[in-house]
Amino acid sequence: MTQLTSDVKKISSYLTKKQKDFDTVMDASRSIIREASHAITALHNNDMKAAQKGIKLTQAHVTKLKKFDVQFEYYTRQAYQEYAEARLFFEIKKGNRILSQQQINVSPEAYLLGLMDVMGELKREILEELREGNPKSAERYYEKMKTIYDGTRSLRFAEAVLNGFRKKQDVARIQIESAGSEILSFKNSRHR
Repeated sequence: MTQLTSDVKKISSYLTKKQKDFDTVMDASRSIIREASHAITALHNNDMKAAQKGIKLTQAHVTKLKKFDVQFEYYTRQAYQEYAEARLFFEIKKGNRILSQQQINVSPEAYLLGLMDVMGELKREILEELREGNPKSAERYYEKMKTIYDGTRSLRFAEAVLNGFRKKQDVARIQIESAGSEILSFKNSRHR
């Protein structure tokens, strides 16, 4: 066997394993995104049991995925971001607390992007609480939105460093302004 033949055989074996690992990463990533979405939907429907089940399933997939972070970080980031969003929303809705990056155990980038994404879920909760005539609950979610935004407002990095964050931050600011207007409008309509 020539050296070239030997090298190609070794490389083929290496790439076959890498392909298998990539397929595992893609399956786990899709599962995380799907389960996180189900958990968020369950939270909006006030089905805490289903939400908790979705979070646990998502956590199991995240644990599996972490083994492949070094090789496939680009492909895992979206899944971790969705997981962070679901976990953040679950803890805000359940316990009125914002989990730290260490508690969620994802990369700093995935955590920050998840924080910006949870803003839309909180705004949706505000609108639902107002529709049901619960301004105090709406204000509680609004305060969480402000806390998240104020805590991340000073972050300004190039797209190459924190891809997508600035746009999400701008959207979050608009959502906070809109939510604040909705709460004020609700209060004014009750005083007429």
